[in-house]
Amino acid sequence: MEILEKIFGNSTHLEIIRLFYNNPKYFTNITKLAQTLDKSHVTTRKAVYDLIDAGILTKLDIGKSLVIKLNEHSPYTETLFKFINTVQSVKEKRTIEELIARRAGSAAKASSE
Repeated sequence: MEILEKIFGNSTHLEIIRLFYNNPKYFTNITKLAQTLDKSHVTTRKAVYDLIDAGILTKLDIGKSLVIKLNEHSPYTETLFKFINTVQSVKEKRTIEELIARRAGSAAKASSE
């Protein structure tokens, strides 16, 4: 998803979004998420709360732990994931078109020799 980094920058927010996009049933606490992302607890907590405020993530209080997970019912999550899917489709289409062009170029080159 390099194009997303080019659009949005390489941020903790984007890393969290990608993690949950690739693992929609994933749930964790902030400490474990910070370790997974190799980020500080403070940086991770701020990004998580931004994404909770945006409706992308949701939190559950389980005992003394705060568990975060994807908010699958949020229209913002649905829209964001559709956007990511579209971006990936465009990239895949471009890759296929480039392969076809290369093969066509190789075939033309071989037939002229």
